[in-house]
Amino acid sequence: TTTINLGASIVALGRKVLLIDLDPQAHTTLGLGFEPDTLSKTILNVLEPHRSKNRLTLEEVIIKLKANNENNLFLAPSNIDFASAEYRLIDQIGREDFLGASIRECKIPFDYIFIDCPPSLGILTVNALKACDEVIIPMQPHYFALRGIEEFIETTEIVRKNLNHSLRINILITIADTRSNLAKEVIAEIKQYFSDKLYKTIIRKNITLVEASSQGIPALHYSPNSHGAVDYYKLAQEVISFEKEEISAGIQ
Repeated sequence: TTTINLGASIVALGRKVLLIDLDPQAHTTLGLGFEPDTLSKTILNVLEPHRSKNRLTLEEVIIKLKANNENNLFLAPSNIDFASAEYRLIDQIGREDFLGASIRECKIPFDYIFIDCPPSLGILTVNALKACDEVIIPMQPHYFALRGIEEFIETTEIVRKNLNHSLRINILITIADTRSNLAKEVIAEIKQYFSDKLYKTIIRKNITLVEASSQGIPALHYSPNSHGAVDYYKLAQEVISFEKEEISAGIQ
């Protein structure tokens, strides 16, 4: 959900965006209206061993999406065979950089690339973490999630220290029932422990996000005035604002 809706919102702000579905469950592919088992060219082809006859470049698998007359949203889809990718990569030299290399070699310029990863820290997620500048960790405001997020951050820090020193780790509070006292307590605790890693925008619990996903379109195109669409648009503005601050700091 976050990959799709943040990507679509950044496109609405005038940027060119690629979504890479690296999750074997193919939620991003499904959430954009595609049936994964009908696709012959997917990100799996990009991660094939170099000598494989099935190997393709990233631009060869990219699908250009057209929604609400916006032509700057693209998808590198997943499929049901993607679960085997871990085994195909495990004995390959440089296996943690297959995705990063394909992105660097891609001839289509993008302003932002968002990678939807599996929840476990296997070789696919390591590929994504090595390739990207920032990891956004969606977190629901309940105590079990609070415990899990600490463990995931610790593991991600290991990847950052060993493979990608410039990797930033940020947390996004999602599916938040802001009327609930318990949710408010957990959000306050999250802010206390992770203030330096936390997006200001909170994605409120909203049925529109589920409905839009079931229709295969972003919430911004399904119901632009809904809480879900508005929240992700605010998040997109925050992401772009942070980018501008970095550029300004670099110039200074």
